[in-house]
Amino acid sequence: MSKTTLQTIGLLVGLGCIVVAAPLLWKVGALDQSRAGLQLGQTIPPITKVEGWLNGDGLTPADLEGKVVFVNGWFLNCPYCHEGMPNLVKLYDEYHSKGVVFVGMTSDDSENVKNVEKFLDKYKVEWPNAYGATGALMAFNAEYFPGYWLIGRDGKVVWNKALQGRVPIQTAIEKALAAKAPATQMPNAQQPATSTSPADDEQPATAQL
Repeated sequence: MSKTTLQTIGLLVGLGCIVVAAPLLWKVGALDQSRAGLQLGQTIPPITKVEGWLNGDGLTPADLEGKVVFVNGWFLNCPYCHEGMPNLVKLYDEYHSKGVVFVGMTSDDSENVKNVEKFLDKYKVEWPNAYGATGALMAFNAEYFPGYWLIGRDGKVVWNKALQGRVPIQTAIEKALAAKAPATQMPNAQQPATSTSPADDEQPATAQL
């Protein structure tokens, strides 16, 4: 059995225990930060290791470049994923028109795609959701569910529910929207475009939440 297969099995087996324990861990402040998924300042990985998409096509890194992105990780047997979805729909209704891109991904695979569709229909979820996304969730280091991440215009995490949950998500989104997108360095007019690149010491601004 390959290492990747073992990791996938480990993720799926651990989901139930983590979901049950997470609310208590948040309450008592005992949540293991190293297991809370992508940390503040980390770069969003491409959401490509998925079986398919519902509510639209898959989103490429180019689609998300310079955008504020809200990512939700969930799965069907997670009661807190069901509990939190109505609030996410309200959040989508409030901020989608302002340019925030919403993306969902579930570990439930193609064998459960009908139930995934029912879940999305039940809560009137309109944004793209990837199914069979165990690989993508592993890239996010997702172990606590539901997982909520807000990605700034520079492609880096500016809010993680498990770590910055005391900061209201609306506050985090407003600050991320107000931040300027990283400047794209224009090639020198006297040199071919292929001969220039951004200076090594230039770093895009990150919204500090």
